[in-house]
Amino acid sequence: MHRLAGVGCLLAAISAPAAELLVAGQESEAVLGFDASTGAFTRVFAETIDVGFRNPGGIVLRPSDGALFVSSRGTGEIWRYDTVTGAVVTPAVKTGLFAPNGIDFSTTGASLYFADAKDINSTSDDAVKRLDIATGTVTTLGSTANAEFADVAVNGTDVFAVDADGDRVVRFPVAGGSDTIVIGSGLDEPTDLAFRSSTRLLVADTGSDRVLEYLLSGDSWDFDRVVLPASAGVEAPCALAMAPDAALTVAGCLSNDVVRVDLATLDVTELVAPGSAGLASPKDLAWSATTLFAANPIANAIVYYDATGAPTGVHALGVTSPLDGGLALSADGARVAVASLSGDEVIEHDAVSGARLHRRSGACAGLFPSDVAYGPGGDFFVTCFGANSINRIAAATGVVSTFVSGGTGGLFAPRSLGFSPGGDLFVTGATGEVLRFDGASGTFLGAFVDASGNGGGPTDPDGFRFHAGKLYVTSAFTDSVAVYDATTGAFLATLVASGAGGLDDPSGIDVAPDGTLLVASRGDSSVRRYDAASGAYLGALVPPEAHGLDTAVDLVVRGMPEPSCAPAVAAGASLLGALRRRRARSRP
Repeated sequence: MHRLAGVGCLLAAISAPAAELLVAGQESEAVLGFDASTGAFTRVFAETIDVGFRNPGGIVLRPSDGALFVSSRGTGEIWRYDTVTGAVVTPAVKTGLFAPNGIDFSTTGASLYFADAKDINSTSDDAVKRLDIATGTVTTLGSTANAEFADVAVNGTDVFAVDADGDRVVRFPVAGGSDTIVIGSGLDEPTDLAFRSSTRLLVADTGSDRVLEYLLSGDSWDFDRVVLPASAGVEAPCALAMAPDAALTVAGCLSNDVVRVDLATLDVTELVAPGSAGLASPKDLAWSATTLFAANPIANAIVYYDATGAPTGVHALGVTSPLDGGLALSADGARVAVASLSGDEVIEHDAVSGARLHRRSGACAGLFPSDVAYGPGGDFFVTCFGANSINRIAAATGVVSTFVSGGTGGLFAPRSLGFSPGGDLFVTGATGEVLRFDGASGTFLGAFVDASGNGGGPTDPDGFRFHAGKLYVTSAFTDSVAVYDATTGAFLATLVASGAGGLDDPSGIDVAPDGTLLVASRGDSSVRRYDAASGAYLGALVPPEAHGLDTAVDLVVRGMPEPSCAPAVAAGASLLGALRRRRARSRP
């Protein structure tokens, strides 16, 4: 896959225009943003990443240049990212590891220390290892039986590792020699550590919901005080970082927040609100000047926040599922969901920053989720192209259930779906009909538009949009747009004649701020604009293949004064061989 318009476009903090057009490109596997009035390119809202980390275990900034290093537990690698743009620097810093976890640099930045599981069959002997950045050589400082090293921190000529399973902290001399247990009691599932100074050690004691401080006294580390009590409300504190102002920042793995602890007064204040920018089970924290980085394994991303705790975007994004299906806008306009046709997922993004919020795996049990819509209660509804069915994904739990069984009402190869103003679920499919189902029960209510176009409309419906008492439907086979009465389904007119304005294989459709129709022209990867009353062609809002757009499969306008009740939706089926007759025009 080629990169789209620069990774920096995705990573920069961007204020979207008052009304923004988001266009999903099936072959480019990305969602691009354009000004909905002028067509000016605004950003890469979201894109597919195929190189980088998976399930970040630790993050650290190299002292010499501030480059961001991320350990990848899911792929056994360590990656480096540009601090400013967040772009991955290839090749990987190191591959062939098992599951590198917490990481830290030596003072000079020449050596990177990390915790690594031994191998898949002997995870009882986790090791602390050193990576020479210049040569790529990895050496083992030591391993400890029955350990699960969650994090490491360098202090002078020693590397300290926190052992979550053994409830202890172990010291490994950098120059070699035997390891030493420096804290062997009083801990309950510790998962992170940080040095406040060479003689003061802070430990995230996850099992007790506390952060403890230890003081070096002679040759021993003695418990000094509790700097964050359980009563502070941080659930399962699991990540620590010293802020530039010498305060301690603490992330909660269960409370999904970050607090600031004044180490002089022990006052605790909220820094990052729970779930802000999709923060979930944060694994590690790091500061670069006044920017806070948080490793978010759920979204497989490094999200950053300013000094006040406000999210400012995704700083680095790990490997992601292909963004190659339809998209939808939540009722409040705050979130955007994208169907991953070949990844069998629904990925939800923050509508302003583009940050990934959630991944809903197993959307169609491997049978191609081609489109997604938000239901009235906030749950996701997904067309399963290969199963001829519609699934429901609970927004709160991610549980997937069948909403419309395969073939119900003649449903075959479903493409687009959306809810009507009355709450019914409408779906288009390969039978050339627009089917209606009860929005609460999934009961089949009949063909709202039959295969004849209700006696005059074009065949092969694809995307649709309810607007001002009418239903606008694109016809991929005839390259046109038909309009129907939104209450009765009566055919009113072929609004956009076949191929008018160069329309080629139309899919998604929505309404611009000025009331004109915006139609995704899949065949030439553009967005065409038409008068909603007369159907007159008003020009290409987005020219063909603008900014890397390839196969415009769906679009939606966000930021409208009155959010649409049924976002434009369109199916993508490029992976389905003979069933996709978009370009070959082979369907009868």
